[in-house]
Amino acid sequence: MRVQFYILSFFLVFVLFTAMPPTPALHEDGYHRCVEGCGSQHESQKGLLIHQKTCKIANQSDSQLVDLQKRIQENRAQKKLKKRKRLENDVGPVAHPGGHDGNAAPVSLALDDFETDMQVDEPFISPEEPPPEPEPEQLGRGRRKKRGTWKVIQNLPQPTPPVSDEPVSIPTPSSPTPDPALQDDPEDSVVWKIFRSAANIFGIYREYHSPEMPTHHPDDHLTLHDLTLDPDPLITPPTSSPFALASLRDTDDAANSEDTSNATSHLASAHDDRGTSTSTVFESGAPTTTPMVSEPPPPSTPAPFANWSVYWLMKWMWSGSDKKSLAECNALVSEVIQKEGFDPSHFANFDAGRETAKLDAFLNTNAKDGWKTSDVTIEVPDGKRHQSPSDPPVPTFSVPGLHHRSIVEIIKTAWTDASADKFHFLPFKQYWRRSADKVERIHDEIYSSDAFIRAHEDLQHSKPEEGCTLERVVCALMFWSDSTHLASFGDASLWPLYMFFGNQSKYVRGRPNSGACHHVAYIPKLPDKIRDFFSALTGKSLSDDAQTLCRRDLMHSVWRLLLDADFRHAYVHGIIIKCTDGITRRVYPRLFTYSADYPEKVLLATIRSMGDCLCPRCKILKPLVPELGMIRDFKRRLTAARVDNNIFRSVVTTARNAIYKAGAAIKARVVGEILDPQSLIPVKNAFSEFAEAVSEGVAPHAWNFFTMFVPDLMHEFELGEFKRFFTYLIRLLEAIGAGAVQEMNRRYRLMPTFGRFTIRKKSVDTSALKKLAAHDYEDYVRTAMPVFEKLFPNPLHDKLVQDMLFTLADWHALAKLRMHTDSSLALLRATTASLGKQYRFFVKNVCGFYDTKELAREEAARNRRRAAAIKAGKPTPPATAGKLKKTLNVFTYKHHALGDYPDTIVMFGTTDSYSTQQGELEHRRVKRFYARTNKNNAVKQITNLHRREEAMRSRKERIYKTLKKKRQSAAAVLEMQSEPLSYTPPEYHHEISRSQNFPSTLPRWANLNRVDPAMKDFYRKLQDHLYSRLLNPGCADVEQTFTNAERQNFLLLGSRIYRHKVFRVNYTTYDVRRGQDSMNPSSHPDIMVPARDLDPDTGESPSGHPYAYARILGVFHAAVSHRVDGQLPTTRIVEFLLVRWFRLDTTWKGGFEARRLYRIEFLPESDPNAFGFLDPDDVIRGSHLIPAFAYGLQEDASLYYSDVYKYYYVNFFVDRDMYMRYRGLGVGHSFIRVPQDQSAVPPPCDDDDDDDIPDVVPDGADDDDDDEEEGGESGGDHERDEDEADPEVDPEDGEGDENAAASHGYAAH
Repeated sequence: MRVQFYILSFFLVFVLFTAMPPTPALHEDGYHRCVEGCGSQHESQKGLLIHQKTCKIANQSDSQLVDLQKRIQENRAQKKLKKRKRLENDVGPVAHPGGHDGNAAPVSLALDDFETDMQVDEPFISPEEPPPEPEPEQLGRGRRKKRGTWKVIQNLPQPTPPVSDEPVSIPTPSSPTPDPALQDDPEDSVVWKIFRSAANIFGIYREYHSPEMPTHHPDDHLTLHDLTLDPDPLITPPTSSPFALASLRDTDDAANSEDTSNATSHLASAHDDRGTSTSTVFESGAPTTTPMVSEPPPPSTPAPFANWSVYWLMKWMWSGSDKKSLAECNALVSEVIQKEGFDPSHFANFDAGRETAKLDAFLNTNAKDGWKTSDVTIEVPDGKRHQSPSDPPVPTFSVPGLHHRSIVEIIKTAWTDASADKFHFLPFKQYWRRSADKVERIHDEIYSSDAFIRAHEDLQHSKPEEGCTLERVVCALMFWSDSTHLASFGDASLWPLYMFFGNQSKYVRGRPNSGACHHVAYIPKLPDKIRDFFSALTGKSLSDDAQTLCRRDLMHSVWRLLLDADFRHAYVHGIIIKCTDGITRRVYPRLFTYSADYPEKVLLATIRSMGDCLCPRCKILKPLVPELGMIRDFKRRLTAARVDNNIFRSVVTTARNAIYKAGAAIKARVVGEILDPQSLIPVKNAFSEFAEAVSEGVAPHAWNFFTMFVPDLMHEFELGEFKRFFTYLIRLLEAIGAGAVQEMNRRYRLMPTFGRFTIRKKSVDTSALKKLAAHDYEDYVRTAMPVFEKLFPNPLHDKLVQDMLFTLADWHALAKLRMHTDSSLALLRATTASLGKQYRFFVKNVCGFYDTKELAREEAARNRRRAAAIKAGKPTPPATAGKLKKTLNVFTYKHHALGDYPDTIVMFGTTDSYSTQQGELEHRRVKRFYARTNKNNAVKQITNLHRREEAMRSRKERIYKTLKKKRQSAAAVLEMQSEPLSYTPPEYHHEISRSQNFPSTLPRWANLNRVDPAMKDFYRKLQDHLYSRLLNPGCADVEQTFTNAERQNFLLLGSRIYRHKVFRVNYTTYDVRRGQDSMNPSSHPDIMVPARDLDPDTGESPSGHPYAYARILGVFHAAVSHRVDGQLPTTRIVEFLLVRWFRLDTTWKGGFEARRLYRIEFLPESDPNAFGFLDPDDVIRGSHLIPAFAYGLQEDASLYYSDVYKYYYVNFFVDRDMYMRYRGLGVGHSFIRVPQDQSAVPPPCDDDDDDDIPDVVPDGADDDDDDEEEGGESGGDHERDEDEADPEVDPEDGEGDENAAASHGYAAH
């Protein structure tokens, strides 16, 4: 019998083994794929095995598979033949941007124009074969199809596949507004081609418009780590990303001793792939500079230091904390390093000052992009005539202390640095195949924007340099400037000018320690001694108007010096640079964006701050600003756009001659008649002069500098428009009285936090508005609705306030997206129109019902300003007793700027590319530098500190590349150390510690806590949950109830479960990155999972809401064993969560159409489904649930959980990824479908609400500029009230015509 048993067992094993589908292989991209012909891919082998159980193709016989593969090959050959014939016969352009021919199979995610893996649901049947017999129809309800867990469903981020080496067609240029002159020019020898990549798993593909195939592919080597928002600190260097290195180039001793002639001869012998010899950087007759050479090999010795030990010490000295000094460094050597165990021989006669001087001398000798100090000369209006030859010349004044670097040399250094390997040289358009019949354009990076594409096309159409066949590429320059206070006390300040490269990914530029920010200049301020100069010159005191004019003139004189002859020549003729990929290119710098706050914008645009034409981009009149969102408002922004032309220059020149040559007063009537129609000022614009100087060399399009002043979301909305509305709501609550303000403060103190820095704790009274930064107002706009609910006794006013807060949060979320599509941009336009209409309705129907006065802090600030004006001898209005009337002002630039965001995103990419947050974060760096100076000539010392840090950073990156393998092995050692949850790799769905520090023995532990309703039938429910998961691995909603006999086959080893504190979840974001949430039963316990009734085929929920919500009560793991007759028991570790479920309040209408947050409530404690267990694999991410403060706590003393509210609101505004999950427009989100009304675009706002438009600025309207921006008229010396904090940020979160926007000067050059 035993022999027969063994024979039977062997036979069964053999049958099962032969019936199993082929063992899946792990492909190079990290995915497990099914057999050829199916095309299904999964991130885990478990998910693939589940799929293959029902896959018809994988379960066919071998002969059928062979036949299927042959048919697939034949199908591919037929498609190739059809494509070749289509190209040869030149059968028209493609049907749509995605390149479909109309016959593509809707189930395929790959483009049909290329040879890709074909996805089929059933085998291809040739006409000769008889069709198979239909399967018998199943009677009854049938077996319910199981849904896989979220871990199985969700896709991991992956880069776009490589571009095809064959063009798909030869159409006309694919720019948003093709220039007919360029398309029809018979002499134009440029033949444009389209090179297209295949679509990745998300349906994303790229389209390059270029005469030649792209020669550089910076994204080909991206890994999942590069696409992770929280990278592993053991892999990424602490001070920089792997591909965002410092800007200072290394040279070894041999390169140091090599003279210029050797370098030139070396460059002259260098040839690129085209065989073109490169002799010098500039052509003959141009200003000469040192030719560019390729990056030298890593040095063998750390020049200029004697050995590596000294280098490491100096690197420590000039990086990290700002509390270190030369004396402390010497003490470190004498008291620590020279102790027993160290090698003191490397530090014989060590002196930090001498080594620092050696480093500075080395940098001064070898760095061409080093700091220089210059004087800036400005003209002074003395009120005298200077017209005739007999008149004296216009007096000038020299302003000392401009510390600056050459922009050309910075470009050379950065483009030969290792970080330039990730620069994008060729622009492209990126598309998202949203469905089989719908393709949308993706807008994210600046190098995929219309401005970059237009600049590239203009460059290719321009006449090349004679005899040069080098590839010509665009270098996108992005500037940022603002004055900052260097210390909390005193008047020490710095006015830095920063520069970024748009060729670099914004995800790198956004990291403060990436080295992507290049310091160009530290702008000096007008010294006080100009008053003495003016008094000695004229015998009069310098007026405020004259001083303001000199300050404005100083800024543009600085820019004239920066846009020097070298830069002008490089702009027209390019810079020959041998890039990091070994190919020599001709690089043409182009100015794209200038990020600044409003006072800085008007200073650079040379317009009057808050004049009648208050916008630096268009000439809209102030009385028309409240028409925000109307159709005529969108059109007016295009027809009234500011243009840099001869008319603009002549107007300024005429007014300036009247002041400087004719001796007219600055505010004379004749000057005002010339300048006031466009709100101009009598200052020659440096950018206009530069554009005129290079206009002949950059034909056919001249550069319009007004287009580079992009909107600023941080200053214009978070610290501007929303701050103004939020302050007005506090005034309304004060007018209501009855403790409304105190209730608002209490609710904000009770606001739950979210994420690491997303929503922060509000411990002080919000109404005081003291020391608030930009991220504080960002928190307020995301969480304001539940706080202000029912604080207004008038139901209509309460509804209007809720509508306004919802629309403001909706607009903010859309404007701050890192990735836009055509659908989301249409939503932004529609939301802008809705916001403008609601503003007008709110002003008309709410503001007039309340007598709002200024807040206490506003009154105190007004009195301080008046006292300061009296002390300075300036005229002041008479003092007023009590608080002044304050109303809501919509006649402001910041209100008007909200309408510019949709078109700006199309032209320059999403707002995070040019946000002023990057510059504010860089301010922290210069403040650290200032703390390390002796405060004597601090700016000069800051330049030295900046240069030293850049040198050490660059050297560190070189060393890091050589030690990379060693660091990876160190990471493996760290995984075995005692830290149970140090890092969660991005490829994991989640992670729970495997420590056994907190064991609990069942059922005794459950009995000890039996008063807790969550412990009712704890052991039995746990057994059923775990047993169900063992029987249905990788499936969700598999809860079953088993008999006691069946439970005997399931064994909980040791009857123990192990509790844990933290549960981390990785998720794929809407912009195809990898994010992470960390949940804790004590803090951040709320999670979201797919709806329990979600259809596994369509991803839709019959109930209309795609998600379910739960609160984590405990995080556990256990060792379980499953016994099967005739087999040895198997043991595995199983993780599970104890949760309490919420349910959707069906009596409440939530969503975007209703302009309300979804409202949920806990299932009653007596409900048998109130508590349960959850597979962690099914968690999507954490959820931010805000208590419905207006409804209070549950009032039942018998409840065990008595500290819960009656209702909670689902805050889908908490971050950008959460917002897109409810909009249903996330490119990286998969499977789940939201109701159509949540992603539908509302109709455009018509112009039928003219009666709601205010006629004039109301009395008592609050000013457009906050206290921090009062210095706009003084030329950039921004003052800030003492209660205001720096605009600190987190190191992180209609009817517009796009074609018309491009035709009115939105192209960057």
